[in-house]
Amino acid sequence: MNRVLFLALNARYVHSNLALLYIRKCIASFCPDTVILERGINEKTGVIVEEIVRIRPDVIAISVYIWNSARVRELVPILRTALPEVVIVFGGPDVSYNADDWLASENPPDYIVSGPGEAGIIKLAASGFDMREKIIREKNPPFREIPFPYETGDMERLAGKIIYYESSRGCPFMCSYCLSSRADQKLEFRPLEMVREELDFINSFRPELVKFVDRTFNSRKEHFRPVWEHIVKEFSSGSTTFHFEIYPGLLDDDDLNFLSTVRPGLFQFEIGIQSVRSITLEAIRRVIDPGSYAIIERIIARNNIRVHLDLIAGLPFEDYAGFAVSFNRISGLHPHHFQPGILKVLPGTEMMERSLEYRLEWSKDPPYAVRSTKWLSGEEMERIVKISELVEAVYNSGRFSETARFLTMIFGSNFRFYEKLAECYKGSVHGTNWNGHAGQIINLVRAEYPEHMPLLMDYLRWDWCVSAKLHHYPDVLRSKITAKAKRAGYNYFVRKAVDNRITADGAVFLKEDLRRSIFFLPETAEFRARMMTGGAALFLPDRRIVFFDLPIEQQEP
Repeated sequence: MNRVLFLALNARYVHSNLALLYIRKCIASFCPDTVILERGINEKTGVIVEEIVRIRPDVIAISVYIWNSARVRELVPILRTALPEVVIVFGGPDVSYNADDWLASENPPDYIVSGPGEAGIIKLAASGFDMREKIIREKNPPFREIPFPYETGDMERLAGKIIYYESSRGCPFMCSYCLSSRADQKLEFRPLEMVREELDFINSFRPELVKFVDRTFNSRKEHFRPVWEHIVKEFSSGSTTFHFEIYPGLLDDDDLNFLSTVRPGLFQFEIGIQSVRSITLEAIRRVIDPGSYAIIERIIARNNIRVHLDLIAGLPFEDYAGFAVSFNRISGLHPHHFQPGILKVLPGTEMMERSLEYRLEWSKDPPYAVRSTKWLSGEEMERIVKISELVEAVYNSGRFSETARFLTMIFGSNFRFYEKLAECYKGSVHGTNWNGHAGQIINLVRAEYPEHMPLLMDYLRWDWCVSAKLHHYPDVLRSKITAKAKRAGYNYFVRKAVDNRITADGAVFLKEDLRRSIFFLPETAEFRARMMTGGAALFLPDRRIVFFDLPIEQQEP
């Protein structure tokens, strides 16, 4: 009897591996003795190997993706030494379409299951993991016949992690950079009643986030609307968030009116725009209806659904100036999360097949990120990479929200601000803390727009008060005015205390709360007019904001 270990090396602790759960369920009749081991790519190899050796598997099935394939290559020879008789099986997108290269490598697996994998692993398991052919390619059964992957034990083991679910496979679009565009991929839907039952099972465990991995969830209205309506009906009273990748051009007014009623936090959307340049979109076969931007704006304006927008650098026919246009247009929609990513040239995609035509140069190691193209130089791509890192640190962190809006205004565009800020960093952006980013922003504005320094400091201090949840300013923000704000504000509220309780600006709090609060007094009248309904502000420990007016003699900085 074969003991099969399913091994996942996930990019982050909160991630989980849906594919291995499907595979395990499919071969249960052949291999009832199975173990799932999920670890992070940053964990020590020795620790992972020790745990595998303790399990003593006969077969190790490893799910290989662009984020973990380097670790898998490192792990295989060590496993061969520790468990010389073990059979090693690879599956997943990073081995499916370059299987011959993997088998020709220095430390190859025994077998590679190519493609979706359920039928292939059944064939291999039925043989007792003893077949002549090394690359297993089998046509999968219809998606509706593939068993639901989760069991009660899985949900308990995955408590606190993202729960992945798919109600459809394939995609109606044929984007040339995506594996879902391949001719051997077809769009299939799980029956609605099955979806409802499976979601009810998942929700009984009250996960924090359920992420649909459907490539375009809203591709068919008779499928997506009943699913959304079921979630709204059954799960609105909970705290679970459901994540969907959608195409906005397929939503009509009826859908948008429905979405406007959804509980805040129940849905979040990921939308891949990728570029606004028509010749680029045509080349990659990424259809973006002109009305999509207005639809996105409507969803974002309602502010009950978190919206994540994607942009890709390195696409055909888009040069540096064109990328800046796309960057400004997409970021100008003010999404909750904005991701300007770099094109990945994935094995098995049309993009790789046309790489010579487009003069694509990319890393031959995963994640196969483009380094230069016919339209973008290596230096320009490096600059875009740093800009992307700064967007994550400044915009997506939410810790510079008002400052970023202000800087976009004085620099004239989002892209120019991030481009100029990127020039301030001599090394990597990664690892820089809030103080470091604030210091670079201060240096940039002092050099480019010194007349705006007082207003910039107001914005930085405000963002610190909103996001830091500390009762003191960092050194980079301290000044005579911050000291005065604390002294004058504390004295102001102490005098208002009655039996240790203070009532102000509609808030009620305790006198001792003042010790754990932070006070804000603006340097500029302009900031006060834009952002405040009083002359000063108190940020309580729970970050409620209390506006108040100091006595006349204390109002001026």
